[in-house]
Amino acid sequence: MWSETLQLTLSADSDPSVLDSLLRERLQALPDLLYLGFGQNLPGSWGAADCTLDLLFAESPPVALDDILSHLPGIAGFQRIPYQRIGGGLREPALTGGAWRTLLLRVRPQAMEQRAALEQDLLRMPGYMPGIRNWQLSRVTSPSPWTHVWQQEFARVEDLLGEYLSHPYHWAWVDRWFDPDCPDWAVDAIAHAFCPFQQSLLARAAEFSES
Repeated sequence: MWSETLQLTLSADSDPSVLDSLLRERLQALPDLLYLGFGQNLPGSWGAADCTLDLLFAESPPVALDDILSHLPGIAGFQRIPYQRIGGGLREPALTGGAWRTLLLRVRPQAMEQRAALEQDLLRMPGYMPGIRNWQLSRVTSPSPWTHVWQQEFARVEDLLGEYLSHPYHWAWVDRWFDPDCPDWAVDAIAHAFCPFQQSLLARAAEFSES
């Protein structure tokens, strides 16, 4: 299975709802497409573009994907980030209509020996935060400004902006990896995007992986 998340920058006159329809019209017919999720990033996102697009393919995506996206009206630019899952879980695979969060992060080269410990701490977060209904941590598999993709699905955006972002486990434990003033500092760049979603990406990915 091929998984990738994309950050789309829109042109000034673009209508995200029109772009959503165009994306589905042009991409749904691509061979081996298993999932397409699109959402406009909500206020409070930072370091990200205007919209998040997620794609799952049974095999590698068609070579025409770059060309299709480049010629779609309304898209001024895009960044493709392919990844491979290393861990995750499902609490509510039938979740619909919630908030989809994508954190892109970069482990600095000097801290690669700390990577496994960072990954373990991120994957422990749902054990402290029941608002995280489904989650997945992945490593980026192609040359990119990013090394990891950390994704979560929430029933309500308030669970992300409240419990997740303010939880003591987050600030008292996980944050040390992101703080340049801490001896454990490992992550030197992040992009935080969240948007509405219609159907669980992570449930679809798990369904295919187990088939």
